Amino acid sequence: MSRPFVVAVVACLLSTAAVARAGEPAAPAPAPEANPLAALAPLAGSCFMGTFADGKTRDFICYEWVFGGKFLRSRHRVIGGAGPYSGETLISWDAASGMFAFDYYNSAGGIVRGRFTAVAGGFDFPSEKVQMQGAPAELRSTWRWTERGYHAASEKLTDAGWVPFMAIDFVRSGPASDWTEED
Repeated sequence: MSRPFVVAVVACLLSTAAVARAGEPAAPAPAPEANPLAALAPLAGSCFMGTFADGKTRDFICYEWVFGGKFLRSRHRVIGGAGPYSGETLISWDAASGMFAFDYYNSAGGIVRGRFTAVAGGFDFPSEKVQMQGAPAELRSTWRWTERGYHAASEKLTDAGWVPFMAIDFVRSGPASDWTEED
């Protein structure tokens, strides 16, 4: 797998299911007892912008309920990267595992499936084995609420243990109706 694809996968993991405190009321969500996805309600109806460490590349992501609140959809695109890149995620509740599940499809033709759990202040994604520049690697991610949005961070497992790999602060940028297919 090429480095750009791995960065895109990490961008997906960083932008897929983060929790935020919206500055405006979120779209109506199902009652928690009717749908465990209600825990994601603060994202619904909002868009967020995050800037990569290079200070130039940005990730724009919008969330909305689909299919009567049974799924949360996120659409994102990377702006200012090496080339066009975008993706779409459907987030669901997996009652059998008691975890959230996601299916992510991207413009490079990739598909990423995973699970995550709710924790105090955000969400945790368990470690995932990936290929980075032809070598196996293991990554894990966390999402934590901030005053203006959420902080998404990934770590990589090395011989010395888990080390920071990538982090993005996502700031609420407007309503989900701001989504367009273009930059």
